[in-house]
Amino acid sequence: MSKINYRKDQIPIMNYENGTMAVPAVPGAGKTFIVTNLVAKLLAENKNEKGKILILTYMNSAANNFKGRIKKILEEKGIDSTNGFEVMTIHSLAAKIIKEKPEVMMLSEDFNIADDLQKTMMLNDCINTFRASGGETAYRYFLKEQKNQMWYDIQLEAWQDGFFELVAKAISSLKYNDITPQKLEENTLSNKGILKMISFIYKDYDKKLKQNGLLDYDDLLIYAYKTLSIDEQLREKFQNRYKYIFEDECQDSNEIQGKIIKLICEKNNNLVRVGDVNQSITGTFSSSDPRFFKEFMEEADHCYEMNMSNRSSADILELANNLVEFVCNDLEETECREALQQIEIETVEKGQGYKENPNPDKYQINAMWYKTFEEEILQTVRYVKGLKLKYPEKSIGILVPYNSQLSQVSKVLEQEGLEFEELGPNSKNKRRIIDNIAKIINFIINCDDIEVLIDVLSSVFIKTDNREGKNDFLNILREYSVEELLYSNVKDKPLIIDDKCEMYITFKQGLNSLVEILEHSTTKIDELILFIKEKLDLKDEEKSLVDYIAFYVRYITNEMPNITLWEIYDVLSDNKSKVFNYMIDVVYEINGYEPQPGSITVCNYHKSKGMEWDCVFLLQLTQFHFPDNINQKFQCDKWYLKDKYKNTEALINNQIDLIVNGKLTQNYYKQTKIDIINEKIRLLYVGITRAKEMLIMMGSSYKSEEESKNTKKKQEPCLYLKILNQLIKEKREMNK
Repeated sequence: MSKINYRKDQIPIMNYENGTMAVPAVPGAGKTFIVTNLVAKLLAENKNEKGKILILTYMNSAANNFKGRIKKILEEKGIDSTNGFEVMTIHSLAAKIIKEKPEVMMLSEDFNIADDLQKTMMLNDCINTFRASGGETAYRYFLKEQKNQMWYDIQLEAWQDGFFELVAKAISSLKYNDITPQKLEENTLSNKGILKMISFIYKDYDKKLKQNGLLDYDDLLIYAYKTLSIDEQLREKFQNRYKYIFEDECQDSNEIQGKIIKLICEKNNNLVRVGDVNQSITGTFSSSDPRFFKEFMEEADHCYEMNMSNRSSADILELANNLVEFVCNDLEETECREALQQIEIETVEKGQGYKENPNPDKYQINAMWYKTFEEEILQTVRYVKGLKLKYPEKSIGILVPYNSQLSQVSKVLEQEGLEFEELGPNSKNKRRIIDNIAKIINFIINCDDIEVLIDVLSSVFIKTDNREGKNDFLNILREYSVEELLYSNVKDKPLIIDDKCEMYITFKQGLNSLVEILEHSTTKIDELILFIKEKLDLKDEEKSLVDYIAFYVRYITNEMPNITLWEIYDVLSDNKSKVFNYMIDVVYEINGYEPQPGSITVCNYHKSKGMEWDCVFLLQLTQFHFPDNINQKFQCDKWYLKDKYKNTEALINNQIDLIVNGKLTQNYYKQTKIDIINEKIRLLYVGITRAKEMLIMMGSSYKSEEESKNTKKKQEPCLYLKILNQLIKEKREMNK
């Protein structure tokens, strides 16, 4: 095995032997590479002695990646030390701690963990139960008064879309503040605010967890910390087991995770935390906070920056550094000047044998502004089409702020005949299997309707690229009844000239599959769905998704034993279901996603973290999506709620603060907006640093042509786009 030539910013890290060490690493610095090699080095030198090295990650896919890489390095070195290290998620560690002594927290030995899917199912169920059991009036009380029924319905839909996340985050916050459902109920009896409403849902959710012997991820962390704190013997056991602990992506860590790790490290004091404050983008929907990593950097025995990156061209790195410089020194909202850590990304040294930065032959960064979002999308797709013709091997990423905007971009890409991958729960491609199961169930219910049969055959079974031929064939099928097609000898006769083509073969296979499905019992609907799975030609991810669907159907049939097949069809047909959205996210992220050469990816800014493309389009860089001061319009101010309740998150934080401290300790209305500004700045930084060679930044004044008639709806470019565009213009002039 050849000796690795480490960069100058990596050498101090590789010389680590013991103590606490913070490693702030810029995007593309190679932190996975350095962690795996350092762990392998410590194992090779037997620094762990009789203990183990523990590597903590936040995603299962990352854990598998670390395991594989470390194992490979050790094998190449001829070292058999696979028992010398463990890689797991922080939640897996928490579960391991609790299972050692569940009696400490008065838990039974056979407790189970409610993953996010189960949590989503139960919480959705609790919300629906609350609304259906007399809570609907309270639920609608917060909506703005609206005489126009159409606008009232729009407001109600918007409230429904955001309510689940609001409740989920509130319950997490309540748990971390040690506020039980009983304590909350006692403190909200005379309160008619949003927390009063959440109190009923929280109580029901807690009851469901206990009835099923489940702990959710918040419970896991809280109980693990309490168990270690209470049981000295168990604490010593874990301290002796792990000689070193490495924590990856620690900018996404929360306070209780840090406390668990600190307790385990107390004896050996060997802790390495790696992360990037500038890529901390999960705080608005979780309890993570980059300040915990900042504090560790100040307290650690050693702090070494990995500030060299080979991912992006020097021009793109200069733009990212320019954003950091402006935010840290010149942003008028001074409380947001610490949103980014002032660390300058450097290109790697040339001629040293390292992978070097891309070096385009001209300046490949531009900024553009359009009248409407519709025009912005059309122009983006036009550029993408041109790039595909000129550089077919280049990967392209199109980033938007919200999932709801993905479908708008995807629709235009489809119209232009471009192949792409949409990373989002509303992706037609990824929802297709759920829709197909729904269509088959619809046929079981309406098995004498020829149009329903044709819809199932067309959507689920028949495969062909010949659209015109397919439509002609479907019209031929309309000449027959369902019974004739399924049970007579019609299907054995050639209905078209070319009865050996893929379209006709898959048509016949579809008919045979539907006959078997119709004959299957509908008593247990989850088993019916699993039987349907066996009759479909599915990829591994799609099979996993059907398994989740069956699991969910089993759950709701247990909760509602009298539920009908028709009601199950309604559930599966709900395109806005949080449960199915989460299923899609889980299934398609198990192995992670990596853009391939020549691919086009559409995703939101959050989803782009950890990925890279040759060319990146950043859309919707408006003041609303990327604010810079607290006086602008904010997403946390819900337009559809009464003025008193607009900032629901701040209201909930206020009420929790009052319960915990008996008084307000800070201005949450202001702090909520400061937190959003900070995270949006980091989100833009993440977007910029996804690009390797080319970066196009853009935005638009209005959503649509119709909206442009109302000047009050006009959006200005965000301040960061204006500032960065000054550099872009200068550079483009120099490169003329």
